[in-house]
Amino acid sequence: MRPRGDCSAIEAIPLRLMIVAIVASLSIVPAADMLQSLKNREFVGRALIQLEDLVTAAEILAIEGPGGARTLALDFRGDGPMRFRGLHIGDGNGGPNMSAAVLELSNGAAIVRMADSPPVWLRSGVGESLEIMSPIFELRMCGTLEGHTFFVLVEAR
Repeated sequence: MRPRGDCSAIEAIPLRLMIVAIVASLSIVPAADMLQSLKNREFVGRALIQLEDLVTAAEILAIEGPGGARTLALDFRGDGPMRFRGLHIGDGNGGPNMSAAVLELSNGAAIVRMADSPPVWLRSGVGESLEIMSPIFELRMCGTLEGHTFFVLVEAR
């Protein structure tokens, strides 16, 4: 079998290459958007797991009572457009976020997890919210009794 001798096929090659290039260039933007979306989803998934670990550790310390301690290595780095802006843990006595860990994101959103089973007062050494601005840190938590008030003292390193 011999290939057909069609000289017009050679003339059509540049047109076909141009069509392929146009279609390929039109698919780059949706593919890049999908990649960014996957990176955001992966970041939020990891952040949720780490916030749950933090809240669970606080609840376990509340059950154990004074003297217990936990250290967590947390990493909130992200590669996508959605990134870590800050983490606020606890609040002053009677404050609205006494039992909360609030992760602030670069797009203005926040992820909130509550240590409410049992309710736990989380606070820094000065009795207020602990504000962390670095995405990588170690968090030390220890159950403390001051007078008749139990709380979980949180410190970042």
